[in-house]
Amino acid sequence: MSKKAKTYLLIVIIILSWGYVGYKIYKALQGDDEKDLNLERPEIKKIVEINKKDSVILLLNYPDPFLKGGNFSKINNSGVHSSSPRTEKPVPVIKPAPVVSPQAFLDIKYVGLVRNNEKGTSTAMMTINGKSSFVKVNDVMEGYTILEVSPVTVKLKKGKELLIITK
Repeated sequence: MSKKAKTYLLIVIIILSWGYVGYKIYKALQGDDEKDLNLERPEIKKIVEINKKDSVILLLNYPDPFLKGGNFSKINNSGVHSSSPRTEKPVPVIKPAPVVSPQAFLDIKYVGLVRNNEKGTSTAMMTINGKSSFVKVNDVMEGYTILEVSPVTVKLKKGKELLIITK
């Protein structure tokens, strides 16, 4: 092939490739045609619920693992609860506990220990209801007196109540 033929062939290929690129750019700038979304709506099938009755009756006539010698009650075919036919020991009557007024709950956590080696003192970092504070021995917080601070525990005292908090 001569040089002239190769040149003309390459010019045609370049014109075709640039024409293709130009066509793609033109189509991208034109955008897509808007599609009609309201042509046909698909049919929506409704879910039908069918209520079935259980055909299984549980026979709960085995001993209750949490009650000594007690049995579960069983259901007759009529759906009425009846006690088991076994003779059982009389169940002791449990008296309700006396009502005690609720006290404010304190969320006390022992976070860490800071020790001063020069003075030999220990300071505990504690959180009380989400608020952090540093305490030393004989400090008072929320009515509790700090008796002892160790790397593992903090001993608190309020009246006759002794509270030991661990990490």
